[in-house]
Amino acid sequence: MKIIKILILTASLLIAPLSQAGFITTQETALDAIFSQTSFGNMPIDIRIGTASELVFPSLLDITSSAEISQLFGMHVGLSTIVNFYFVDTISACGGSINPGIVGCGEYPGNDFVVESSFAAGGFGGELLAHELGHNLGLGHLNGSFLMNPFLNNFTEITNSEVSIIRNSPLVQTDGQLFWIDINPVLIVAAATIPTPVPEPSVLLLFLIAFGLMYQSQIKRNS
Repeated sequence: MKIIKILILTASLLIAPLSQAGFITTQETALDAIFSQTSFGNMPIDIRIGTASELVFPSLLDITSSAEISQLFGMHVGLSTIVNFYFVDTISACGGSINPGIVGCGEYPGNDFVVESSFAAGGFGGELLAHELGHNLGLGHLNGSFLMNPFLNNFTEITNSEVSIIRNSPLVQTDGQLFWIDINPVLIVAAATIPTPVPEPSVLLLFLIAFGLMYQSQIKRNS
């Protein structure tokens, strides 16, 4: 059975910024750096970010119960080997814990985690995303100056033993030479934000010309 792990803020960061509309910040460069540090040797793991999608669930913009976490993770987008990064406004519940300082919650192990948009976009964003991804990959909490410390601490070290666990995760893909993890960012929104495409002027003009020619041809056949 999957265990839910949480990441909370240090006492100095317990006051979260004002809630914002959900938005995606993938921190791909920071994630690549974390998963290519010295402990990975000459076999770094590339973080590959796929096409972002959105789910309209206004009730899940603010996570307040473990039931909502389960509901969110139950909507997994993509194959089981793809990790979903969910982005919401606020999180105050995870794995039975209630704490306004929670900013991330992930399956341990699993292929889903959720973070607060504002913190993913901040100075701790890379650490936050990598920490929750670490849980998906099978890493538990580790006290000290490490990525898997249960508090955001500005450290991103992954130990050699943790690297061994990561490499055994089914989420790590390989072609025999390269290693990577596929990510689907998923934005939770109150209402659809993707507008209906508007034709480019040139496309619209070509359409009108073609329609005019068809209409003119029809008139000739009827005359």
